[in-house]
Amino acid sequence: MDKKQKQSRNKIQNALLTCLNTTSIQSITVKQLCEEAEINRSTFYRHYPSIEVLMSHTISSYFQLLFGEPYKFYLKHHSISESQFYIANNIFSHISHNAYFYQTMFKHYPNFYILLKNHIHQRYIIFFEDTGFQNDMILDKDIVAEYVASAYAGMIQGWVIRALDTPPDEMAQRLITLNSTGPIKLLIDAEKKPRQ
Repeated sequence: MDKKQKQSRNKIQNALLTCLNTTSIQSITVKQLCEEAEINRSTFYRHYPSIEVLMSHTISSYFQLLFGEPYKFYLKHHSISESQFYIANNIFSHISHNAYFYQTMFKHYPNFYILLKNHIHQRYIIFFEDTGFQNDMILDKDIVAEYVASAYAGMIQGWVIRALDTPPDEMAQRLITLNSTGPIKLLIDAEKKPRQ
């Protein structure tokens, strides 16, 4: 794709987000989108056959940047702990840099939470398989990936709703603490502390 095509796609995707803030996805028309993007219908159809495909492509283009390359990082550092922080840092930094997209999607696109959770789940399955540790875990990789994906999606949604009120690196550290220690372990440790 050349620079001009990329610019056109970016204009169309940005127009979609703008329209989504005022109109439900089912009610957005190609005409409305073209007016917002300041393009003609033929330009739209040159890139996308429908608004549904545009939406799917837009979500995919953001999700592709969400994880970074955790397996390459793992091969370089040989540390699951460091790889987890790398993943968490990438995710929260990416969302911070693309806040408008995530705020719009959580607010106006039904099932975005599920799409995000499913994407993270799939990426963790791939990471487990790439590292070769999926058979050595005490729980099935799907259960572990589901738990981790749910934790991420829930924290991300809350953070986006709170208008990204915490720095991305701090969110990454909070998520790593929860995932590596476990919420019940944190509760048990709190129970053991003397009360004032």
